[in-house]
Amino acid sequence: MSDLKLIRKAKLIEMLTETPNDVFLNFALAMEELASENLQSAVCSFQKCIEINPNHIPARFQLAKMAQAIGNHSQAISLLNEGIELLTAGNDRKTLNEFRALLDEIEFS
Repeated sequence: MSDLKLIRKAKLIEMLTETPNDVFLNFALAMEELASENLQSAVCSFQKCIEINPNHIPARFQLAKMAQAIGNHSQAISLLNEGIELLTAGNDRKTLNEFRALLDEIEFS
């Protein structure tokens, strides 16, 4: 891991000690962990985002992509369907289409 990534991760962890329920910081840490291939830590941080905000769409999408990558299609489909249900109530058609496209990719593969 590069020095910049280590510094960024350390700063996020430091900020999370002060505000552990900040969904933005938890998501940022999850993305850092994912980029560094620390998959279990990424999963924990994405799950924390959903725990803090059950309507957190980006965390659901990332978890679904991770589940798909390891072949856990039932979990990926479940996460995507939850996200689609949440998105259907709103006006974010672009994100809704991304969820549906990934769902189609899993179901028809």
